Amino acid sequence: MKAIKTKLKKATATHTGRIIVFGILIFFSAVITGGIWWWNTHKKAIIRNKMEAAVREKSDGLYKIKYDSLEMDEIAGDLSFSNMNLSYDSTRYMDLVKMGREPSILMNIYIPRINVTGVSTPRALINNEIVGRKLEIKDPVINIIYTNSVNDSTRVVPTNEIYELILGDLQLIQADTILISGAQITTSSHKTKKVSIQIQDVFITLVKVKIDSSSNADTARMLFAEEISITCRKLTWLSVNDLYNYSADSISVSSIDRHLRVKDFQINPTLSEGAFVKTHPEEYLRFDLSFRDIQLQNINLPQLFEQNIMADSMLVGAADYKIYCDLGIAHEKKNRVGYYPQQVIEKIPVTLRVGKIIMSNGFLEYKERNKITHKTGKVLLYHINASISNFTNDKKAIAVNNVMTVDIRSSLLNKTPFNITWLFYFFHPKGRFDLKGHVGPIEGAWLNPVVEPMGNVSIKKGKISEVEFNFQGNDYSMDGTVKMLYEDLRVFMLKTNSGSKKPGKKSLMSLLANILIVNSNPKKNEDPRVVRVHIDRDPNYTIVNLSWVALLKGISESVGISK
Repeated sequence: MKAIKTKLKKATATHTGRIIVFGILIFFSAVITGGIWWWNTHKKAIIRNKMEAAVREKSDGLYKIKYDSLEMDEIAGDLSFSNMNLSYDSTRYMDLVKMGREPSILMNIYIPRINVTGVSTPRALINNEIVGRKLEIKDPVINIIYTNSVNDSTRVVPTNEIYELILGDLQLIQADTILISGAQITTSSHKTKKVSIQIQDVFITLVKVKIDSSSNADTARMLFAEEISITCRKLTWLSVNDLYNYSADSISVSSIDRHLRVKDFQINPTLSEGAFVKTHPEEYLRFDLSFRDIQLQNINLPQLFEQNIMADSMLVGAADYKIYCDLGIAHEKKNRVGYYPQQVIEKIPVTLRVGKIIMSNGFLEYKERNKITHKTGKVLLYHINASISNFTNDKKAIAVNNVMTVDIRSSLLNKTPFNITWLFYFFHPKGRFDLKGHVGPIEGAWLNPVVEPMGNVSIKKGKISEVEFNFQGNDYSMDGTVKMLYEDLRVFMLKTNSGSKKPGKKSLMSLLANILIVNSNPKKNEDPRVVRVHIDRDPNYTIVNLSWVALLKGISESVGISK
């Protein structure tokens, strides 16, 4: 009996224990179930509140974030947002303005869809790390607004490293791939509301992205990624004075082949030639330029993201240069000393180092309206092939080679070879440069479309065998030689008849001119004449004008006209 009672007690105790354990399990199951139910019903609000609070705190109350919906799968580690908006608070911005703490830029960002996949939830909770497979940002619309703050902009630039700002309280952000597709980006002025830059259809792929202190120190990474590729359908912007539209089509850059490509780049004036001239009280050149199939080869992409351009070579498949000048407008009184090409390159604030630039199949039209004849002449160069060696302002490269060479081969009026070579000496105290060139055989009458409207003279007959010139110039003067070989030269001096489209002939002046002109070089049984030229530079004119005046002086003296 006693044994039976003992067994009953044990059984009762065991049963009671089971009930207690079962009760505890039921309690914890209820707690867990309740917790899961509570998390599932409140998690989206918690995340929303946390995100909104973090954005407000990190931006000093300037920005706010909103989105329509959030989808989560904690087990798979997937997260999606729809219609996310990040915008600045105009009231808070005005408060910052009053305190002298306004930022130099503002942003409004709209993203229709953000997808995050494969996030390791335990690492996020335990180690304060976000590690995932893929982040995809679809069709973002980004507006960047420049405030043009007159305050010291350094006061609103964070002193922390960029990676620290991105991480916040996290230790690591890592993703196999980040995709940004179909981005539209504009920049504008807060004051004028005028759009200055538009970037359309940007696609960015970042591979093996890692954001932490170690990756920040890795100079081989770009935007914290081991590999990067960027494409852009179109980039456009307007010049500060509204006189030119700039556009670049089909831009692509990849860290795989280290090439940057642009299908087409154009600089187009916004006004016609006549209207353009009226925008300035003084002479002002009008440019219309187009470049196609541009490639930067073996480019240093990490340096590119630091706003430095370093590449082995640059190729331009074709180019058109159109320049218009109205000499009827008073010349601009501007001191251009220190503005030779090499001197301008030296002053560019970013580091440039391109071993060689090669331009193929170019065309140049220089159009000039004469102030006396009021007619327009054109100098045309066809089939331009040019190379520029040692295009740089890097002092380390210049210490090895301080000469930039520009070699141009072309066809003058599509009739005869015209070749020139420039040598520019970097950091020379007087801006030294050398110029030599050669013009092939040409019939004198072929030049009349140029010389009649520009020089008020017509070439009746004569043949030019060749022109050679060799100059050395600096900031203040040019010296050199000109040799022009020709035979049987005859000219007419022209006058403009009122009411007539064709210029008349100044018979007496033509007679005197042909008496003065030495009609051949060399003369029979004589050596060719070589003219020595010296020109003092007018500091209001460019290097092209100085070279052109020196060449004309040499040609004039070659035919016997000293003035």
